[in-house]
Amino acid sequence: MAASAAALGTAAGLAPALTAGTLQAQAAPALQINQVWSVPIADGNSPIALSSPTVASLDAVPAAVVGDRAGHIYALHLTDGSEVAGWPANTGGVPVDGAPSSLGATVFAGLGSSANNVQPGSGYARFSATGQEQLLTVPMLPSPSQNVGVQNGLAIGTLQGQPAAVGGSMAQLQDAISIGSWTPLGGFPWFQADSNFTTPAVADLYGNGRNEIIEGGDSTAGIAYNQTYSNGGHIRILSDTGNLVCESDTNQVVQSSPAVGEFLGGARVGIVAGTGGFWQPASDTNQLIAMDSHCDRAWETPLDGLTGSSPALVDALGNGQLQVAEGTDRGQGAPGTVWLLNGSNGQPIWQAPALGRIMGGIVSVDLGNGHQDLVVVSASGNSFPGGVQIFDGQTGQVVWQSGADNLSFQNAALVTHDPNGTIGITVAGYKAGGSEVIHYEVANSNGGVVNEAGAWPMFHHDSQLTGSAGTAISCPALGGAANGYLMAEDDGGVYNFGNLPFCGSVEGIGLNRPVVGMASTRDHGGYWLVATDGGIFAFGDAPFYGSTGNLQLVRPVVGMAPTPDGGGYWLIASDGGIFAFGDAPFYGSTGNLPLVRPVVGMASTPSGGGYWMVASDGGIFAFANAPFYGSASSAPLFHSVVAISSI
Repeated sequence: MAASAAALGTAAGLAPALTAGTLQAQAAPALQINQVWSVPIADGNSPIALSSPTVASLDAVPAAVVGDRAGHIYALHLTDGSEVAGWPANTGGVPVDGAPSSLGATVFAGLGSSANNVQPGSGYARFSATGQEQLLTVPMLPSPSQNVGVQNGLAIGTLQGQPAAVGGSMAQLQDAISIGSWTPLGGFPWFQADSNFTTPAVADLYGNGRNEIIEGGDSTAGIAYNQTYSNGGHIRILSDTGNLVCESDTNQVVQSSPAVGEFLGGARVGIVAGTGGFWQPASDTNQLIAMDSHCDRAWETPLDGLTGSSPALVDALGNGQLQVAEGTDRGQGAPGTVWLLNGSNGQPIWQAPALGRIMGGIVSVDLGNGHQDLVVVSASGNSFPGGVQIFDGQTGQVVWQSGADNLSFQNAALVTHDPNGTIGITVAGYKAGGSEVIHYEVANSNGGVVNEAGAWPMFHHDSQLTGSAGTAISCPALGGAANGYLMAEDDGGVYNFGNLPFCGSVEGIGLNRPVVGMASTRDHGGYWLVATDGGIFAFGDAPFYGSTGNLQLVRPVVGMAPTPDGGGYWLIASDGGIFAFGDAPFYGSTGNLPLVRPVVGMASTPSGGGYWMVASDGGIFAFANAPFYGSASSAPLFHSVVAISSI
């Protein structure tokens, strides 16, 4: 079993420290980034290390969620760093080195570490909105039989027609687990023959309405189940039923979580991942490797250090295309390097020195210049510090940096659309004595761009850790201002009128429940369909943020509404129950009220700060900043109300 590289060898109370200090930009004086709060965590020699912070909506305020090696998962409100009620979650001392993922108000995490890969309590875990560990699935080594840890994050996506969590383990097995029943799907666990330290990507590679699982992995010479393996690794594609579609073998372990998107020439779907350093010497060491959806290598580019960090797919040039951003780790002796590569051929566009070792991954944000800038956190070495830096995406120039309270980072940063409307940046690192989480805000910024096309705001792209920048059917360009409308049939067929593009449908797939609604993305380059069970089908540039497709709903879903920035959506059931995904906040519902007539639709306010519901008798229910203007519930209607729209 090949080992992973882990550079670090009991949480106390959390004390948010609000600060008013302002850190000025180096190369762009107009850029002002304020440290809003910091939270020290007394977890000693078991701090936040490889676990990257992600975002989750656990109550009315979005929170940064991150794990440490002392066995805790923290959930800190983006507004002030206060703890979400019930958190931190306690894993009984089992380390959390993978990034947590979330779906709605549920958090998922891999538990375990290569430092003790047979620790009891390791496995795939699910946590409630109040931090309670609800269910644990334990991967078992086939011989001798013992539970083994999960050091990677769990990706969330629709598999076999239902929401599922998927991830590898150090037990030579991979599981795909139904979120509803928390039992393995048919065809799983899948035998991998060696350890897997990568968070898998989940994406529809072939435009057939079914997601595939894309992962890296290790390989050790030997024979297992009559198959011969060699020293090295692989990048694999599995079907959602646990069948191997194809794989590309390497002579070095692949411990970089793959990224998937339309970055190859002609906007073809590609997969890109780095390698590790376990097998030395090996020609694939320090390589960034891209392959197509048939596992044929498209390009491979040697860089100046280990490429174990997860690549990001970003529109850093502002040209509507995706480039590949990768950071290198050159060990304790020298800082790493930030690289931006041409997605079509892997040729370097620019490279720039980082403060320290880049070990977790790069994220991005549009700071108002029409392109993605790169946010990089790094770890210290023998003669250099780590810290936080922002690089201009077009030039590679440093536009801001901070020593971040002398912290060291082995993970990735988190970029968020903060509740006050600005861009937030959260970092979580360690120093002597324990960990610290720091939250910054970019002054006078527009948080609505955080989840725009071409952005990579957190580790593995999104809070479901899909690792996907989008793989749907490429929609034709509008060729001018958008005009027209879309129609959806109950079998998932889609009709487009005017100049709005057709981006795909689920007609003919055979749905579990009929489609009842749809919504278009802000740029009209994609759309979502929703079924009565809350199943979501995303097309074009419409991201998948989650669904209720495998939950036992009290009443059927009757519609949906996207947030104004397209970074999330609400689903509404006929009893007025609200399900919020992505950056869509939960403002309240009528799910516990005895309604005279069923709810039939919803609409959000222009700011996304509230929403209205309408019942079939014309009754209106207004939440948050949605004003009440009146209703038709007392009018003598001849027919039922069926929809609502807002301006």
